[in-house]
Amino acid sequence: MLFDLQVEFKTLYIRYKGSKDEKLFCNKMLSTNMGLIEDLRILSIDDPGFKPKFTSWPQEISFLGYDWFTVRSLLACTCTNITLNKSYMLNMHIDKILRKWIAGGLPNLKRLGIISVNFNDNGEQIFGMNPMELDGMIIKTDDGSKTATIDLGKHWIDMSVTFE
Repeated sequence: MLFDLQVEFKTLYIRYKGSKDEKLFCNKMLSTNMGLIEDLRILSIDDPGFKPKFTSWPQEISFLGYDWFTVRSLLACTCTNITLNKSYMLNMHIDKILRKWIAGGLPNLKRLGIISVNFNDNGEQIFGMNPMELDGMIIKTDDGSKTATIDLGKHWIDMSVTFE
């Protein structure tokens, strides 16, 4: 009902427990009204049947405990700030995201933070390097318009973007 009134939200928190009504509400809301929300935070949607289709994006997103927000979703995202906690992403996904950003993808991105127990120093490389070698590295887009500083921990990556 609030979305029908075109009410704008600074921050919207969703804590999804899995009922049929919640699923219907979340899928409808997420697929049609993101332009009305500045900062979207979703906590713990761990439901294999939950697959929202975003037609627009808020400026910021923060998701905790999910498997429905995939690399494909992230690469289509137009948010400025993306925080993914308890993610299922692997080193190869981080590699794909960073390569896409270097090539000019994710043009609005100012900050990306991903925490994943699957992201680790297990021999799987990123940019042909051991992941920990990326800590403190500065990367630049192919067109030279942006640089990003990468900070790494054992199971997390944080990328801060600076526009030239």
